[in-house]
Amino acid sequence: MVHLTRQLRERIIVWRHEQNKTLRVISELAGCSISTVFEVLRLYTEYGTVINPNARPRGRPRTLDMQDMNFVRSVIEGEPAIYLDELRDRVYNRLHSTCSLSA
Repeated sequence: MVHLTRQLRERIIVWRHEQNKTLRVISELAGCSISTVFEVLRLYTEYGTVINPNARPRGRPRTLDMQDMNFVRSVIEGEPAIYLDELRDRVYNRLHSTCSLSA
């Protein structure tokens, strides 16, 4: 299923239930497939919400939070030519968090 914002998902419900638009028209308005529109409508019908309440979070948990990322950004802005291993060491010394150098 295509990633749609919660606002767009809620708009799909309005288009279908309040404005009686067809699935094809809704898919064109939302920029997604008809099956995605159908899935949003199914979630709304089954759970009363446009987001699947049983879905698990995607990906692995983040190692660095926003404050940590701001620290990394400030180091890079202060020393644009810093080597990655030096940056990793600074992150570890300041935050006691390990980071991988791989992309």
